[in-house]
Amino acid sequence: MIKLSGPQQAELEKALVEAFPSKDELARMLRYRLSKNLEAIAMGDNLSIIVFKVIQDAQARGWTDALIARAREANPGNPELVAFCQMIGLSPQSPASDALERIIVKQNSFLDVNTWRQKLGELENQVCRVEVRLSDGAKTYGTGFLVSPDLLLTNYHVMDKVINRETLQKAGQAWAAPENVAFRFDYKVLSGNVVNPGALYQLSDDWLVDSSPMSHWDHVLPPKSGDPNPDELDYALLRLKGKPGNNAVGVQATPDTLAPHRGWVRLYEQEYGFAGGSPLLILQHPKADPLKLAFDTNAIISLNGSKTRVTYRTNTEPGSSGSPCFNLNWDLVALHHAGDPDSVAPQYNQGIPLKGILELLEARGKRQLIQN
Repeated sequence: MIKLSGPQQAELEKALVEAFPSKDELARMLRYRLSKNLEAIAMGDNLSIIVFKVIQDAQARGWTDALIARAREANPGNPELVAFCQMIGLSPQSPASDALERIIVKQNSFLDVNTWRQKLGELENQVCRVEVRLSDGAKTYGTGFLVSPDLLLTNYHVMDKVINRETLQKAGQAWAAPENVAFRFDYKVLSGNVVNPGALYQLSDDWLVDSSPMSHWDHVLPPKSGDPNPDELDYALLRLKGKPGNNAVGVQATPDTLAPHRGWVRLYEQEYGFAGGSPLLILQHPKADPLKLAFDTNAIISLNGSKTRVTYRTNTEPGSSGSPCFNLNWDLVALHHAGDPDSVAPQYNQGIPLKGILELLEARGKRQLIQN
């Protein structure tokens, strides 16, 4: 269990009062998320004193981790809670407030830190870890994100053992059955302890909505000639059981009917320019770890001639394949899919511009399946 310092307790008190500005709202969160009776912990009408007593009880009785995690899930977009969870390592890290303010003002003066953090808090719940258990017992991992209540986007190569299972099985190679794929949302670890194992979802019966494979071009070392074909975009659009986008964050079933829905990542309809040196943010599950934010303010290197690949400096790790890539305004602009094939001296990471994926889906009559 995490032991908070005095200043940290003060910050948590401030965040909880901001996130649950009435006694009734705090009581609902404690009852529905933690099965605790607020009246048994604290009496009175002064909300700050009540929250103070709740925190003291949590610290004394060992449920501080759960208090913080459940509060985040009950109000996932609250910027004060997001900032507090970033401070203690329960939410993807971003630059400190003063540095973030300077970055935002430089790039987009219409944004502010609270709005930026609120959007991060919402997006955090819409990205998941993809877990594939192979026929030989091994596990592979990737990242995916919701683009409608039940549709998820990830890389083709994250799912290739499932998509091509019959061919692989006949060849005696490792493969995976659809029922052995899991999508884990809300996975949280604090101080080495799992405070939320996550909400698990499976593939539906009609799970493969659309896909596009990688290109041999992606494996060629520079200098490269030509470009990938427009239908070699390394994506898989999958349908999940249970419509996770319509469910509450942190739980798959809850009596708290006022809890916000998880939602899904909205698509950026315009063609993004990928100006050299512009920022790129990637929400990802590197090495199957809890969700992380990779942030680079001088990220974009180049866009290829056919606009089917964009290279950037933003860091990724194995397990990051299928991650959403955003500009500083949190507009979804690309699907991360690979690193530099030169493993000795890698120079870049690489993604698929979203515009190309949408155009291919449109050509195949499937663009309308994604809600915006």
